[in-house]
Order: sequence, then structure tokens, then C-alpha cells
Amino acid sequence: MINLTDRRQCCGCSACADACPHRAIRMAEDGMGFKYPEVDEKLCTDCGICNAVCAFKPAGKNELMRTEAIRFPALLDKSQSGGLGFALMRKAIWEGRVVYGAAMGDDFCVRHIRVTEESGLEPLRLSKYVQSDMSGVPAMVLEDLAAGRKVLFTGTPCQCAGVASLAGKYRENLLLTDIICHGVPSPAVWRDFIKHQEDAKGKPVTAAIFRDKALGWHDHRETVFFGNEKQVSSDYTFLFYRHLMLRPSCSACPFASLTRPSDITMADCWGVEQTLPGFADDNRGCSLLIVHSKAGESFTETFPDECVRMDAPIVPEKQPNLFHPSVPNKRAKSFENTYIRKGYAAALRRFGQDSCSNRIDQFIKKVKRHI
Repeated sequence: MINLTDRRQCCGCSACADACPHRAIRMAEDGMGFKYPEVDEKLCTDCGICNAVCAFKPAGKNELMRTEAIRFPALLDKSQSGGLGFALMRKAIWEGRVVYGAAMGDDFCVRHIRVTEESGLEPLRLSKYVQSDMSGVPAMVLEDLAAGRKVLFTGTPCQCAGVASLAGKYRENLLLTDIICHGVPSPAVWRDFIKHQEDAKGKPVTAAIFRDKALGWHDHRETVFFGNEKQVSSDYTFLFYRHLMLRPSCSACPFASLTRPSDITMADCWGVEQTLPGFADDNRGCSLLIVHSKAGESFTETFPDECVRMDAPIVPEKQPNLFHPSVPNKRAKSFENTYIRKGYAAALRRFGQDSCSNRIDQFIKKVKRHI
């Protein structure tokens, strides 16, 4: 039986719930919107399958076969990096694979969905800086694999590990693509950020982008649209990069290393202007492609979309989460308590970029720079 004594022990991949033959486990939200397994002891037979399938542990040894800077000129304007994610998914569809990826719904909740046609890939584009709902997804992947279909699954490393664990003997037909993950932010805070924007504007939000490419590749702010109007904010991004609302397990992530559960890892190729001068100096985006397996090597050998690619070194200071997890903010627990008890607006006033605490922090940093 799943028995969590520490929230850092669970990444929320849903593999245990989908593996339970008695349907004794459901994924339930906590106050931050993160999902954890809850066991119905009346249905549980203590068979141990849920614990056996749990993959939140260091990945098995794999190879770091190749690292490249890569960009797809025709895909840059509609991608937040160099277009690698969309290019991988489109190639998979053209090869007859089923694709799974994170999509933002009309309710602005992010969930993993199943796609079998190229026309369905559009919602999977662009980064989503919030944990996606994986409820029922590992079981769907297993069903596709058992039926003889090949699958490309894209997600965070922990999500990839969960899917791989449930795939079992069908693993060879499953291609896993993960990201260099900074940590997954709170779904509840994201929902309340949207509501806060609507209340302030007096209009419904019609669309939202976590990183608007119109502001440049290096700009990290969120943009919300009210019909033809748009508003750029950094409130949510600030809380994210201050590690105030990350899932607790992210601080203990066993996959923040070069040893991954996936075949392919993708990321923004930060620092490419210094490592490969002239390759991507236009601020339009560049992807980092890391290949870990022979299956990943074969799949990324060619692409239907035209690309420019070059061997590139990994720069540790530009990709810290490839070597260690994000360090939680010492105020994260206080943020959570304030948010749950008093709501998003109160938490933003106390911990946001315009808060007294942040102004004090910035003043101290300024003084230290001049000492």
C-alpha cells in the first residue's frame, strides 16, 4: 500500500493509481493543486503493485550519446525555443506513432492529452510552467503499446519515469522525451493567477502564454489576452523563479542529472551565443538536444522539417537542473500557508516582486555588491 510520510516522496505521475488492479487509489489535490495518491483501504488488498511501479527513484544508467544546438527556421516564430519539441512530435505522427503531451485547455488547466493526427498537435506547442494533470494517462499509454502501437511521450523526467515503469515489456515501442525541468509550479496558483487577472480587468481571459516570443526568446514573463487586448505580467514568473510554489518532490528530484529515464532530453540552449557565436544570435530561439539511447539517436538522425544543427557542449552554469534539483525557497512553506489560508492576492502582496520582503532582499543584494 502507498503510504506517504513526506510529500517529497511523490511526483504525482499517477502510475500507481493506474497500476492498481482494484482501483483502490485515486489522485487527490492538496491545497496547492498538486495531486497525491489516496488509498481506499476497503478496496486495497495490499498486493504491493503500487509500490513496485513507483518510479520516483534514480534512473538506471544510460548513455549521454550526443548533445546538439538545433533550430528549425520555419518553426521559430510559433515556438518558445528552437522548435525541437514540435518537430519531434510531428515526425512521430508522420511515422504513425501516437503522441502524448501537455496541453492547456479552455479552462487554462494543463493536462496531458493523446494525439493521433498532425492537426491535433497545436495545443502541445509552447511551454507550460505548471504541473500537468496525468490522471489516467499512463494507463492510456500502456493500452496503446499493448495494442501494438508505437508511442512518443513528452513530459517532465518524473512523468517519463512513471510511464516507462508501467510500460514494462512494451518499453521498446515507447520513445520518451523529457525536458530539463526547473521544477513544476502549483496548478492552483496558476488558476488563481488567471482569476486575479480577470478580476482586475473586469473581463474574461481568452488566452495565456507563459513566455511570449513576441517579447524575445530571453524574456520570461507571462502574457494574458482579453480578446484583442493583452497584458504582460511577471507576477507568476516571479513566484516560479523564486521557488516559492514548486512541488515539494522537485527539491528531491532523482532525475536532475545526466542519468535520465528518457531517450531524448530537450531544453532551451542557453549560452549558445557564447559557445557557438553566430549560430543563434537573433534572439529567436535555439533548442538543446540531448540523446541518451540508440532509439533516441535513430529517431533524431533526420527530421522532415528543415533544421540547422551543430554539436554543442553542455554548459553547467546555464543548465543547473541537469546536475542538481532546484533549491526550495526558505519561505516556500510560509507562502503555501498564506496562500491556502488567505488566497492568491494576500500571498502575492506578502511574497511577490512588489512585496516588502522582496524590496528588502533587493536592497541587501545591492549593498553587498558595493561592499
